[in-house]
Amino acid sequence: MKKGFTLIELIVVVGLIGIIGLIITANLTGAFSNQQDEQYAFFEETLENAACTYIDRREAELKKADCLEKKSCTVNLQTLLEFGLIVDSDLVNPKTGSKVSTSNTVTISYDAEGIKSCSYNE
Repeated sequence: MKKGFTLIELIVVVGLIGIIGLIITANLTGAFSNQQDEQYAFFEETLENAACTYIDRREAELKKADCLEKKSCTVNLQTLLEFGLIVDSDLVNPKTGSKVSTSNTVTISYDAEGIKSCSYNE
């Protein structure tokens, strides 16, 4: 009586292990990509919230500058840094790992009812 595996049995087992490995790799790649997207969304939200806070705190001055009457204002990241609403470590893009320019801006817009929305502009 012979003991061991036939060549076909070995090929099938190696093939199954390869397929399982591909499935696991694809799932892990997707998970890392989703995590980067979530981190970038949080990065944008941090900058947008800082800009909205800046506008709220300086509303009286901005009315004089007609910023609120135009229904749109733009604030650069350098201004948010100087005002203390963000710190230098907030300016790292989580997708690329590189520092973003302080000349990038956040636009604050007002709709007809005066509801404010902010959007980060790279």
